[in-house]
Amino acid sequence: MANLITKVMDRLNWLYLGVVDNLPGVTKDFSWKLRWRMRNDRNPLFVLIQDKYKGKEYAQQRGVRSAEQYFVTDKPETIPFDTLPDNYFIKANHGCKWNIYCKNRELYHYSDGEDIIGRKNFIKNKITREQVIDYCKTWLDTVYSKREWAYQEIVPMILVEEVIEQRGGGELLDYRCFTFDGIVKAIYLDCVSYTLKHQKIYIDKNWNEFQLKNLNEDTPHVLPEIPENLKDIIDAAEKLAKGFDFLRVDLYDTTRGVTLGEMSVYHMGGMPMQPTPDEDFNKWLGDQWNLPKS
Repeated sequence: MANLITKVMDRLNWLYLGVVDNLPGVTKDFSWKLRWRMRNDRNPLFVLIQDKYKGKEYAQQRGVRSAEQYFVTDKPETIPFDTLPDNYFIKANHGCKWNIYCKNRELYHYSDGEDIIGRKNFIKNKITREQVIDYCKTWLDTVYSKREWAYQEIVPMILVEEVIEQRGGGELLDYRCFTFDGIVKAIYLDCVSYTLKHQKIYIDKNWNEFQLKNLNEDTPHVLPEIPENLKDIIDAAEKLAKGFDFLRVDLYDTTRGVTLGEMSVYHMGGMPMQPTPDEDFNKWLGDQWNLPKS
C-alpha cells in the first residue's frame, strides 16, 4: 500500500509540475530544462549514453577508460561466482542504485553505498548467491523510470565489473562534470561521506569553489586538493560530451588513470531545486544550457 501511495503522489507531483512549468514567467532553471528534455527530447543517443554497458563502448571509442568488464548476461543464474576475482561489483545497465558489492568473496547489497561505506559492521547487508540472482532477475524485469524515456529503450543486462580504487588511496572521489555544448561548466565533487553529511561541493574547471547558499552549516567541508591530472579529467569529460547540449559525465581518478563511472542525461530525474538548494546557482547553471529548437 505504501508503495502504491508513493507512486500516486509521484504521478500527481509530475502532473503538477507539468502545469507549473508552462506558466508565464516561470524560472527556466536547470531542473526546468531537464523536465523539458524528459517530455520532449527523443535523441536516440540518449539510450546509448544511459545504458551502462553500451556507454562503456562509446567511451572506449573516444579514448576514455571504463572499469574492466568481467561478465555480461541476461541470465543471472550463469554468473560464474567461483571464477570471479575476490572483489567486484554486480549491477544492472538500465537503472540506478541497482548494485551488489563482493568484498573478499562475501556478497553485500550495496545500492548507492550509504549503508556500507564508513561502517565497520554492515552484516545486515550481506546476501547469498541465491539472493543475488533474485535481485538481478527483479532488476531485469523492472523498468527503472517511465518518465525518463531512454531507460525504457535499453535492453536490460547484468554486468560484473572491477572495483576501482582512488589514486593515492583513500575514499573514492567522484568528479561529476556538468557539461554544456561539450564544455565543462561545473563539477560536483561527490563521495559517500559527503552524502552522509549532506555536503555539496561544486567547483569550476579551474578548481574555484562556487559559494553556494542555503547549505547545511552544521557540516562544514574543506575543498579537496586539486588533482594532479585535473586537465585529463576535464579532457575526458569534454570528449564524451561533444555533441550534447547537456551531459553529466562522472569520472574517477583511479590507480589506473581517469576512469568513467557513468554518464547521465537525466540528473536527479528533473526534480525541483536541483542540483543544489541555491536557486541562483541553479538558474545560472540552467542559463548555460541551450535547448534544441522544438
